[in-house]
Amino acid sequence: MRPAIGKTQIDISREWDRIALKRAEQIASGKDLSFSFVLLPAILSFTADSHPAFVLDVGCGPGFLTAEIAPRAKRVVGVDISLANINYAKQRWGDLTNVEFINASVEDYSLRNNRPDFTLVVANMTLVTVLDLDNVLKSVSRLLQSGGHFVATITHPCFWPIYWGYAAKEWFHYSQEIPIEGTFRISLDDCEGFVTTHIHRPLERYITALARAGFRIDEIREPFPSAEAEAKYPHPWEYPRFLSIRCLRK
Repeated sequence: MRPAIGKTQIDISREWDRIALKRAEQIASGKDLSFSFVLLPAILSFTADSHPAFVLDVGCGPGFLTAEIAPRAKRVVGVDISLANINYAKQRWGDLTNVEFINASVEDYSLRNNRPDFTLVVANMTLVTVLDLDNVLKSVSRLLQSGGHFVATITHPCFWPIYWGYAAKEWFHYSQEIPIEGTFRISLDDCEGFVTTHIHRPLERYITALARAGFRIDEIREPFPSAEAEAKYPHPWEYPRFLSIRCLRK
């Protein structure tokens, strides 16, 4: 793990292009335990009492979350900066008639559709990969109807650095916003040769940016896997690895 100096959004989109098929295989095969047993349940739990008529999935990746939401919604749009992810999603989920996948950043999509069409916006592990958090959240706010929910999951700013082993590095400072690159990995699969970038931000940075974008935080949770699911991991969870956040668009 090391600081990612000078990284651009194009660089990040290319990283996800290269790993797109690998990630799809990990999720489809059940190797990505955290997606199946922590992140997906966290988002579905937070959206259970939302109004899912028109849903936007920001950073939809290969579309597995989009497909989970589709049966409850009239229309779902998945946007992602990775063309490889969008191509996979279109091929795999092409029979879902109420779903559309678009290769775009949420910033660009909001400029082309600058009206509050959506009743629910979800972003699974997307905010930790965007370079301009404020612009992304303002774009989400422009697309979401007043009274609609924004539900997001992120890496836990307090504990992810410990889990990934860079908390004690001399270049790491919790209070700073730091783009970090390293080999992507999940508990049941190493991805040698696949480098991805995430951005460490202190928790107050997320809370402040959400407030400035017009959101009121309803609830924050630190999701853990169930005891049965945790037994599938190589090592027990000592602390939460993720945060799930539900906000109301004011």
